[in-house]
Amino acid sequence: MGGDFCKVGSSFRKNPAAFSFRIDIQLFADPDKTEKATPRRRQKAREEGQVPVSRELTSGFTFLAAVIGFAFLGRGIILGLESAISFFAQLPSYDTLTINDLGIYTFDAFKGLIVDLIIFVAIVMVTGIFVGSLQTRFLFTFKSLKLDFSKINPISGLKRMFSLRSLFELLKSILKLVIVGYVGFLVVKVNWNKLLLATDTSVLEGALLIWNITFELLIKCGIALFIVSVADYFYSRYEYEKNIRMTKQEVKEEFKEVEGNPEVKRKQREIMMQYSMHRMMQEVPEATVVVTNPTHYAVAIKYEVDEMEIPIVVAKGVDNIAEKIKKIARENNIPVFRNPKLARELYFNVEVGDEIPEKFYRAVAEVLAYVYSLKGD
Repeated sequence: MGGDFCKVGSSFRKNPAAFSFRIDIQLFADPDKTEKATPRRRQKAREEGQVPVSRELTSGFTFLAAVIGFAFLGRGIILGLESAISFFAQLPSYDTLTINDLGIYTFDAFKGLIVDLIIFVAIVMVTGIFVGSLQTRFLFTFKSLKLDFSKINPISGLKRMFSLRSLFELLKSILKLVIVGYVGFLVVKVNWNKLLLATDTSVLEGALLIWNITFELLIKCGIALFIVSVADYFYSRYEYEKNIRMTKQEVKEEFKEVEGNPEVKRKQREIMMQYSMHRMMQEVPEATVVVTNPTHYAVAIKYEVDEMEIPIVVAKGVDNIAEKIKKIARENNIPVFRNPKLARELYFNVEVGDEIPEKFYRAVAEVLAYVYSLKGD
């Protein structure tokens, strides 16, 4: 058994990557959700308060804003604090001071410091709120605040606590801590001798020296944290896209909801076509003539001399429909005139119910003249 263990240890030394712990992000996603989220799915997720948000990006920007604010206000805060301490050290004897006088002295000593601190806190708060709102595109919703008993269920809580996602978040936090800690260690290491010399300087000089080193530490840690937070932001968007993916069945169901059931729509189109066909066939007995080619196309034309200025097409069809038109025409003693070219031109260029275009006036007039000659009109 000990030999086997040694073999494993040897293999680990030769190829440590083979034993490294890796997290497959796909474990967090439903394997059936292979389709990209539709615009409607995205809108519904947004209405529910589900938007890609990186807390690391908000904290990174906030920390960086605090560092920048500290850069402009920190020296003033330190000097103000030193001035306040000196001011209190030079106060007259407490025996001659009243509580009212002490309050006035305290306000005078700390008013500049208080103003700087208020500005500093305001910068940090506004940055945090603005960055968070910018990520959500200024989304404000109370749906995420609705009472959900599953969130307070101890069993569900334990599952979330010991899930792969929680482990991944833990590793991410450790990685961030290691990166920022390493940057801080390097800054302290470089300035270690300066820190030791601070004990031999005056209080103000020592405070300013520590301030300079502290600012260097903060700005470098802030930049490192900002880089980590930007990477986390893009990962959060990637994870969000994975989470809102849809199954093929969900896409089909949504399409049915938005566009209607395709089978129902097809049935409706068939019914409408049948109804239109029935109405068209009812108009054939009222036609003046049917122009045919004679086997494939048939176009029924109606013209009333006293009531109409221009002839209209009341029915048209090809193959089986053309045969039905010709059959109805014969049954109702409607002349069937053979003119292949005119039949095709009218079929492709004139819709049912439309007037005959001007370019066909001469050809149609010849057909009507022939029909009227047969009737003896």
